[in-house]
Amino acid sequence: MDLIAATVRIMELEEWHRWWKSTGARELRSLLMKEWDPIGVAGVPEAYDEYDSYAGPLARRLREGANARDVAEYLAEVETERMGLPNTADQLDEVGVRVLAWYSAAMRR
Repeated sequence: MDLIAATVRIMELEEWHRWWKSTGARELRSLLMKEWDPIGVAGVPEAYDEYDSYAGPLARRLREGANARDVAEYLAEVETERMGLPNTADQLDEVGVRVLAWYSAAMRR
């Protein structure tokens, strides 16, 4: 990678981080609570940040080009490996589609 390409890549990453901090994290938090919510805490105000630890790694995957199936597989892994819940991977395809649609729209803005 030449110096110009590396500089452009760094600038793109900096811009992405600004977007993530200003709106991306908040929007993804809301989307996960509304569309995913595997432990059913959407109606509990004190639990608004319950899924924040999963949002950052998910956002990184999206930035790196994850597709809807990749999103669904990541969320299924979180449910089974980290939360100890039964595997619902087959039920997460629509969540993956919605997360990817949100991210695509956000990147076009």
